[in-house]
Amino acid sequence: ISEMRWPDAGDIKVDEHRVLYSGRADGIHEHGVGMILSKEAGRCVKNFTPISSRVMLVQLNASPININILQVYAPTFDKSDEEVAEFYNSIELVLKILKKHELNIVIGDYNAKIGQGRTSEAVGPFGLGERNTRGDELENFAMTNNLVIMNTWFKLHPRRLYTWKAPKDKPGKIVRNQIDFVLVSKRFRNSCTYVRTYPGADIKSDHNPLVAVFKARLKKMKLKKKRKYDLRKLRDPTLKQNVQLELNEQIGTEEISNNETIDQKLSKLKSTIQYIKQKFLKPDDRKRKTWMTDEILSLMEERRINKGNSVEYKRIQSIIRKKIREAKER
Repeated sequence: ISEMRWPDAGDIKVDEHRVLYSGRADGIHEHGVGMILSKEAGRCVKNFTPISSRVMLVQLNASPININILQVYAPTFDKSDEEVAEFYNSIELVLKILKKHELNIVIGDYNAKIGQGRTSEAVGPFGLGERNTRGDELENFAMTNNLVIMNTWFKLHPRRLYTWKAPKDKPGKIVRNQIDFVLVSKRFRNSCTYVRTYPGADIKSDHNPLVAVFKARLKKMKLKKKRKYDLRKLRDPTLKQNVQLELNEQIGTEEISNNETIDQKLSKLKSTIQYIKQKFLKPDDRKRKTWMTDEILSLMEERRINKGNSVEYKRIQSIIRKKIREAKER
């Protein structure tokens, strides 16, 4: 909700809903933002931060990623450029501390007209009306913070696009504008599947409800795999002895300060072991089944060595099959 006009900030229960709000601290019923959550959504609130009478943050525990919603209410057209700049700066400060891999949404009344036609990666071709200077400021804000203005990307009838109508409409002069917007992180733009207004809703406001539907469609991330080393080489007595000598030498020459914490000492030891693995061992690129054990891998290596001895080969194969059955049953 934008322009809620409730003073102060709070978190209250109304019937079966949870209401969060952030207003002016001086008690004046002006500006204000809020959010009404269902009983189920209310339980998922991880954090609520009232920032000002124009900006509030609600963080929700969700799956597979958490959702951060900034509800905003921009200064009207008659306010100064300085006040508008302060408004956008306050949002940017919050966006900088939010995690980039979570779904970040900035929604509300921006009192800006984006207009029709695509002008950048942030703006789609299906806006409404003509651009104004506040629309330029909104687009710049979106571009700077890698956000996409989602209700300019869905081709709909103009009736489903306009979010505000002039309270003093006349039969010969009807004013309809699109000034409320849903902004989403560019990375998660495909998670927003639908945005439209409901002009027929009776909510006693000159604004229409703006509804956005989200469905997580995550970008595949390449996880950095932890490199494993082939420890079978340590069965070679000569290599094993060389590793022991190198390890003793490295640890013996390492200066250990009494002022170091246990974590610092442990970190040095890990670095030494990593150095030795890289020097003496080769990466283990074998793909393991979830049930695979080091014992089974060792038996498989022993079986490979005895490939020319059919009797011994069959004996080891029988043991391997038994071990695999036991591992799968665990």
